[in-house]
Amino acid sequence: MRNTVISGVCVALSLGALQAHAQIAVSSNDHKITQENGVTKNVTNPPPDTVTVIDLGALPVKVMGTVSNVPGSVVGPPLSVAITPDESIALIASSSKLDPADPTKLAPDDRVTVVDLKDRKILGTLNTGPGAAGISITRDGKRAYVANRMAGSISILSIDGKDVKLVKTVPLMDAKTLLSHMAVSPDGATGVVTRNGDAKVELMKLGGDNVTSSSVVDVAPRPYAVSVTPDSKAAVVASLGDPKANGILTVIDLTTGKIVGTADIGHENLEGMIMSGDGRWIAGVAHAGSTRPKDAPQYKPNGMLVVYRLDGTGLTKTGEAPIGGWSQGASFSRDGSVIVVQNMNEKNLQVFKNDNGKITDTGQKIDVGGGAAAVRSSTDR
Repeated sequence: MRNTVISGVCVALSLGALQAHAQIAVSSNDHKITQENGVTKNVTNPPPDTVTVIDLGALPVKVMGTVSNVPGSVVGPPLSVAITPDESIALIASSSKLDPADPTKLAPDDRVTVVDLKDRKILGTLNTGPGAAGISITRDGKRAYVANRMAGSISILSIDGKDVKLVKTVPLMDAKTLLSHMAVSPDGATGVVTRNGDAKVELMKLGGDNVTSSSVVDVAPRPYAVSVTPDSKAAVVASLGDPKANGILTVIDLTTGKIVGTADIGHENLEGMIMSGDGRWIAGVAHAGSTRPKDAPQYKPNGMLVVYRLDGTGLTKTGEAPIGGWSQGASFSRDGSVIVVQNMNEKNLQVFKNDNGKITDTGQKIDVGGGAAAVRSSTDR
C-alpha cells in the first residue's frame, strides 16, 4: 500500500510538473477570407472560425487541441488574442464578420470570446465595440483592454478567475484614427495606443478603470503592433509603412514620450510584431511583396520573418528568414528560443528556432485549417 501511495504521489507531481512547464500559445484562425493573386475575397459558406492551442515548451511544438466556433478576423493587427498569466483562459476578438445583407462583403464585429484553455471550450462571449481588435491583459491578470478599431474606443474587461465581464467602454478619439491596439506597461501605469489611420501613437495614463491621454507621438505611417519592455520604460512600435515603402520599427522612451530609435526592416508591410517575454528579442512579420499580384514589380513569393536584438533602446538586426504568404503574427516561447509564425495563405504555423539571434527554420509546419490570423502566448509582450 505504501508503494502505491508513493507511486500515486510521484505521478501527480510528474503531471503537475508537465502542466507547470507548458508554454501555451493560441492561434486565431479566420476561415472566412482568402487571397488569390493579391486579391482578397470572402469564402462562400465558410466553416466556423477556430482557435488552435499549442505548447511552445519543446521542439517539435505540440498541438494541444482545437476549439471551433470562435469568431476571429484577419482584419486589424494580429494581436486580437490574449492569454491570462496563469494560462487558464484566452480572449479572442473578432473585428469583422460576413455582412448578413451581402456575404461578399465584411461588416464590423464586436465580439470577444472567452475560451477555457484547460478544457478547451467556450465559456462565453462579450460585446465590446465595432472592430474589436488588439487585446492586452495586465500583468496581474485582472484587467483586459480591447481596442475597438472602428469606434476609436477602448473596452475594459474585468477578469476574476474564469469570469470575464465588461466594465465599461471608454471613447477616446475619432473612429477615423483606426485605434488598433493598446499595449499595457507591466507596471500598469501606461497604455500605448497605435493610431493606424493617422500615423500616431498616443500614450495613455491608466489608473483604476480610467484611461486618459497624456501625449501624442508622430511615427511612421500605419502603426499597428506595439510592445512595452519588462521595465515599463520603453515601447517598440511596428509600422507597416507607406504602401510601397519598408516597414519601420520605432522605439519610444515612455518617461519622456520621445522617439529614441528607429529601424528600417528592409521589407514592405510590417504586419505583425511581438517582443519576447524577457524583452531581448523583437520578431517582425512582413508581407514583403507576397500579397502583390504576381505580375506586380514588387511581387515576391514569400514574406519575411525579421529578428532584432533589443538592448536598452537600441535595435540590432540579427537574422531573417523566408516564411509563407500574407503572413500575420508571431509568438515566442518563454525563453525566446522558439518562434512561431502565422501564414494566412498556407493556413499554417511555421516553427523557427532562435539561437541567440540566429534564426533556423525547423521545418515543422502546423496545419490550422483556416487562415492563421492572430497569435499570442501568455509571456509575449
